[in-house]
Amino acid sequence: MICLGLIGLGQAAQILHIPNIEKMENKFEITAVADISKNLTNYIADKYRVPHRFTDGMDLIGCPDVDAVMVMSPGDHAEFAIAALEAGKHVFIEKPMTSSLESLEKLLEVKRRHPDQIAMVGYCRRYNDSFMKMKELLQADSRPISYVRARTIILEGPWYLDNTWHEHKADDLDPAGRELMNRRMFEEIDRVLGGNTSHAQQMAYLLMTASGCHILSAIRELIGLPKAIRSAVVSPNGMQFSLVFEYDNFNMVFEEMNDQEIVEFDEAIEIYQGDRKMLLEYDTPYIRYLPSKLTVSELDCGQAKTTVYGPHYHDMFANELLEFYRCVTTHDTPKCDVFDAAEDVKLYIDVAKMMK
Repeated sequence: MICLGLIGLGQAAQILHIPNIEKMENKFEITAVADISKNLTNYIADKYRVPHRFTDGMDLIGCPDVDAVMVMSPGDHAEFAIAALEAGKHVFIEKPMTSSLESLEKLLEVKRRHPDQIAMVGYCRRYNDSFMKMKELLQADSRPISYVRARTIILEGPWYLDNTWHEHKADDLDPAGRELMNRRMFEEIDRVLGGNTSHAQQMAYLLMTASGCHILSAIRELIGLPKAIRSAVVSPNGMQFSLVFEYDNFNMVFEEMNDQEIVEFDEAIEIYQGDRKMLLEYDTPYIRYLPSKLTVSELDCGQAKTTVYGPHYHDMFANELLEFYRCVTTHDTPKCDVFDAAEDVKLYIDVAKMMK
């Protein structure tokens, strides 16, 4: 049994993770929770009968009844992750792991000094069953890749979430304090990107590290890092951008958009290989247990052929929690550890710097 401490009790904790943790009662027990909102902390602690409650994540990390920490608070997660490792705790880090190269290097150095502690990053799309099938088929086939396109068109606004799940909000935070936190966040983004950045550039970087990172990291697992970033075009408000990456003998395009007032979730990866195309489609995680599927279209002896793998109903958030449990209990290294995720941090900064 792993005793978990949760830092950050908002949407990710309430909707995506705690329901799965509850169902794994023979593997995990939530023994401590922390949020800057005292009301939200008390609500979650009371609802799930959690014995220890804190309004400072650092106090939770020091709790002796915590074996592993899940960091789900807003913003950069490196500070809590570093503290957890130094306290001898395992740590599950929701994205973004960190936004700066300085904190990245410090986190990696601390992890090197604590090789027995698991430090896993929550790239849930990479634990999706259809994604893993896509990777299996790609590795088993010798046809070269000729083109890749991917997208994250996520329009899950307040209306969408209000109709699919109830999130208990923090109602005791000072508006001026929230504004200060928001201003400091954008100041830090500007610093990370070298200064003199536009608001659109800052918003695009925030959007990429908050949602687009899932698909970009998944693509990196499938086909590796690009040779070059050929284009990075951002809209005036920063809520739309298009990227072109160069690989050996093919290009990859990625688009992200999140500023339309309709209800839509369109997230996909398409890989072309001459006479075969693989299409992986993700659905919203905010409606639980919607299936994913992988569609393969190809020419087989001159005949058009379509094969659908799935539907796959395993929850990808449950899959990654099971991976975290396995690695903690067997002392294995997760594929999405901090060293793996470091490649993404560097790429996102390089991309955002081109969005002039």
